[in-house]
Amino acid sequence: MKRIAVRLFLCMLAILLAATVSLAAPTDGTSSGEPVKMTSKKPRKKSSAKKNLVDINSATAEQLATLPGLSKEDAKQIIAGRPYTRKNQLKQKNILSAATYDGINKLIVAKRQKK
Repeated sequence: MKRIAVRLFLCMLAILLAATVSLAAPTDGTSSGEPVKMTSKKPRKKSSAKKNLVDINSATAEQLATLPGLSKEDAKQIIAGRPYTRKNQLKQKNILSAATYDGINKLIVAKRQKK
């Protein structure tokens, strides 16, 4: 009698476990109820704009002059004020006006020079 009770208990436990697993599977919201394939989130690729940033510590006068609102004279002043540790130093050192800096700050970077 004890054996039958243990077997019956184990069968009920297995059925309960199977029902729990089937109810926990996510669905895609359709009436078919088929489980959704789980996909891992892929990290976002860095935007191509980051690759095209102009380094104010190594760019030539011609490369700097291509930035919107920058003249060749501005480019020469940037080169004369090198090296920069941060790009906002263009504004702090009064090399560029605040308006000019605000127009190009997303297009430039100040990479540290390797020693």
